[in-house]
Amino acid sequence: MAHEPWNQYEDGKITKELGTKFKCVIASDKTKYKGDDVKPDLNAGEQIDVKVPLPPKQFKKFSKITFINPTASVYGTFMSELSVKADDVDIQS
Repeated sequence: MAHEPWNQYEDGKITKELGTKFKCVIASDKTKYKGDDVKPDLNAGEQIDVKVPLPPKQFKKFSKITFINPTASVYGTFMSELSVKADDVDIQS
C-alpha cells in the first residue's frame, strides 16, 4: 500500500537509513493452522510492515508482493508484536 524509510534512531534522532519499510495488507492467509477452532483465512485484512535493507521500488497500490527470504519474530510483554524482515520484495503489478 505504501512505503517509508526504515531508519535507525538514537536519542530520538535518525542516525542511519537502513532501507525501506513496506506497509502491506494480507490479502489471504493460506497458512494451515493446527486446531479445529482456528478460522480459515485468519489473518486476511491485517496490516503488516516489512523491513527490507534496500531502496524503495516503484509499485501500484494493492500490487501483489512476494517476500524474498522473509523472517519474522514475535516480541513484547504479551508477545503481541510482530517484526517482519525480508532480503528483498518481488512486486507484481
